[in-house]
Amino acid sequence: MKVLHLSFHKGCINDFNYVCKQLNIECHILSSFAELNTNKDIDAINEPNAQHYNMTSERASKYWNKYKNYFDEFDCILTSDTAPLSRIFLQNGWNKKLLIWICNRFDYSHRPVIGGIFPDKSYVSLLQDATNNPNVHIVGYTAFENYYAKLRGINTQNIVIKPTGCISEIYQNNSQIKPGLNNTLFVPPYHNDTRLMNLQNKLTQLGFESYSGKYNGPCDLCNYKAVVHIPYAWSNLAFFEMFQLGIVYFIPSLSFLKELMNRNFFWSPPLVVDKLDISEWYDPEHKDVLIYFNSWDDLKEKIHGLDFDDHKKKLTTFGAAHSSDMLSRWMRLFT
Repeated sequence: MKVLHLSFHKGCINDFNYVCKQLNIECHILSSFAELNTNKDIDAINEPNAQHYNMTSERASKYWNKYKNYFDEFDCILTSDTAPLSRIFLQNGWNKKLLIWICNRFDYSHRPVIGGIFPDKSYVSLLQDATNNPNVHIVGYTAFENYYAKLRGINTQNIVIKPTGCISEIYQNNSQIKPGLNNTLFVPPYHNDTRLMNLQNKLTQLGFESYSGKYNGPCDLCNYKAVVHIPYAWSNLAFFEMFQLGIVYFIPSLSFLKELMNRNFFWSPPLVVDKLDISEWYDPEHKDVLIYFNSWDDLKEKIHGLDFDDHKKKLTTFGAAHSSDMLSRWMRLFT
């Protein structure tokens, strides 16, 4: 089978690249429509301000008419990261296999929307009708994606395929592992770690050495003692990469997270507080791979008391079973 993977997210590309290598599937990656344009292509489609995320009916037709001969070279199309990419195929009569891997709410849009309205009712109707098409499979990459879609009339048949978290050469070739960080805690540079509160300062007050800043990929974190993080989304690819690489994560327990919530708290929309237990961070299935702390004093005690080597063994054991399970789920979709 010859598969085209259409995605704008490096983490999704990495993960499915690993899947294809394990399952011996020929996969071609399209991470930008600009890759299909030649230097002399006067009809090239150049969208301003990330409007390729806002897949209006007109925009989907434009991409289809321009690139349909290229698309037809493949036996299967996979869209990931943002499901609206699937509209190119759903509204234009694609009759081969189409896999829609919902990773970021099926109706994700980039604001402001230029040149039309999105998401629109006809897009939602396309996805609702697609569930009756045997060639189309709509799959959430977390339980929450399926929950969110079902509320809006889209039947994913409760199929969940999570990222394996395994690292392909896409990341391995870009790692910048730094030595001498065995006693340093890493704080991600995200909203709740920096704007809800200054988590790095809090760790300093607790007596820990820490660093917060950008990093080039998951492999960059391998030499840190651990990651301390305040979640901001239903799921992150970093979560799955964490246990495959043996990276220890400390996060607030669900009860402590609720205590930390104030008007500066961010959660990838929508925030449904009574459903946080189906986020990957608080799914009971993951209770042994994350270290939850109930207060700042509790965090201090758990960092000092944790057997890091033993916990890393738990992570890699869990990761091996998880990736095997996800590969089996992908195989069932393709066969």
